[in-house]
Amino acid sequence: MKHFLFFALLMLYLCSCGGGNGNPKKGEDASKEGTDKSDKNIVTPTPLNLTVFIDLSDRVERNLVPSQMGRDTAIISLLVDYFVEGCVQQKIIAAKDRMRVLFYPTPTNDAIVNWAKDLEVDMSATKPAEKKLVLKDMKKQYRASLTNIYHEVQSQQNFVGCDIWEFFSNKKVDVQCMKEGYRNVLVILTDGYLYHENNKLKVGTAYSYVLPQTLKVPNSSLIVKRKGLKNLEVLMLEVNPYTPKQRGPLLSVLETWFSAMEVGKTCIVETDIISNVKPYIEAFVK
Repeated sequence: MKHFLFFALLMLYLCSCGGGNGNPKKGEDASKEGTDKSDKNIVTPTPLNLTVFIDLSDRVERNLVPSQMGRDTAIISLLVDYFVEGCVQQKIIAAKDRMRVLFYPTPTNDAIVNWAKDLEVDMSATKPAEKKLVLKDMKKQYRASLTNIYHEVQSQQNFVGCDIWEFFSNKKVDVQCMKEGYRNVLVILTDGYLYHENNKLKVGTAYSYVLPQTLKVPNSSLIVKRKGLKNLEVLMLEVNPYTPKQRGPLLSVLETWFSAMEVGKTCIVETDIISNVKPYIEAFVK
């Protein structure tokens, strides 16, 4: 009986010390636990929702070298490069980034509308097997469609303007440019003179448009109809005052308007060659 009791106690001791196969299993569990903890520390980047709003007004006819079309398409090509680079860094198959080009109001020209359809890429809705091909052809597709659009606009010579003020004020921007769970970046290509023939409001010294004559009015501003745009970042490029004297008032009116609408992040850049504009784009978008 004593021998049996001693043997039983010995076996119990050996088991409690992790004899036999106990240690490897503990090691495996510890390793697995460490991996789980490590995985939890990996930060998944917020997907990018990048929208480019192009002002297809008479600005495209201004006498610039390079041309306005050349400047706009160079900027958008650079944005495409950043978009593709971001998708590659995330691992293409997991990318959910979105990029599109829009105009407002929507052009009545069917050809422009059809070409604009080629200027939208949604990696979250793209089949994994097709994602790499979409990114590979993206820059070429954008360049071809944008060239067609600009040439069509110039040939029409029917410039009604684009209504950036209404796009923000009537919350079109919320639907078209903002998506929950994304970093929402809106790049606007405009000369800064906001105007549309069908939307001309005036309240005191505040207007729904910006023109040289409104900038002459002391304390002129843009009418503010809404707030709550903290989840939107706006980069306005190609701003081009008609005269040096208009530069200060024009930039002030635009900056004050964005601030009053509580836009999360804003940067306004005057027109220039792409090498000088690139640092602003890189600092803002990347």
